[in-house]
Amino acid sequence: MKRAEKAKCLSHMRTLHTCFVGHVTDKGEWPQLPPDEGNDDESVNNVWSESGFYQFWVTALEPYGAARDTWLCPSDKLFLELRESDPEEKEFFGTYVPTPFESGAATPFRWNQPWLIERGDFHGNGAHMLMPDGSVQDSQNPFYGR
Repeated sequence: MKRAEKAKCLSHMRTLHTCFVGHVTDKGEWPQLPPDEGNDDESVNNVWSESGFYQFWVTALEPYGAARDTWLCPSDKLFLELRESDPEEKEFFGTYVPTPFESGAATPFRWNQPWLIERGDFHGNGAHMLMPDGSVQDSQNPFYGR
């Protein structure tokens, strides 16, 4: 069971990679979080609810094939339970935390910085990280083989 969950998690992360590449190719930039509605000063950090944060990412990548389920690792039992307790899915929480990059098509590829990081160590060897080349590394050895 744990192997199947890990395989599905890796599949979700690779699907998200494909969706991010599609968005960058189509729009010419990484998805940009807009300033929150209550904040007119762009120099102040955005204040987002967790559910609003994930809804932004789901909406940005849905046209490229990333459904809500893609954002959840099957081993992330806490968020699966939260989801089951909200059958109408008013609130949404994800397992994978995207890195916010500045606009520009080349920016997310520039530094070999992870595009997504898993919230926790659900599979052993540290949290998974999705790298710009589409590989998934663990946080205990993020640059293995590079």
